Amino acid sequence: MNLKVASVTAPVPPKAAQADALARRRERALGIAAPWVLSALPECLRQTFEAAGGRAYVASKLPPGYVPQPAGTQLRFADCNLAVDAGGVLVRRGADKYYVPPPSQLFKRASSIALMHEAGARAILRIYEPAPPGL
Repeated sequence: MNLKVASVTAPVPPKAAQADALARRRERALGIAAPWVLSALPECLRQTFEAAGGRAYVASKLPPGYVPQPAGTQLRFADCNLAVDAGGVLVRRGADKYYVPPPSQLFKRASSIALMHEAGARAILRIYEPAPPGL
């Protein structure tokens, strides 16, 4: 490689890669806001059912016995912590934060949960069971 300054050319050796570039890189926590985030955490919850369509149709697919969880409810599945807030659900797993945005509603029956999320005229219901231990 040559470096040309004005009308003078001087040889310049190539610059070596910086060995500590990876060591200086900062690790950052992951943050995602999406209605499907619980489905992306198979070590905590396993999705067993999904229905999509109009709100009335989707609400009719919620099995009996599921109870709406009020704001302030906190649930733990493996190393995932869920906190219900006003219309959404915050999920923490280590330093990572995931958020199911409003309008969302969390339901619980025994050890399983159901999450309904609305986007305009469309609603999606997902039902989850706790992941088997040791995964």
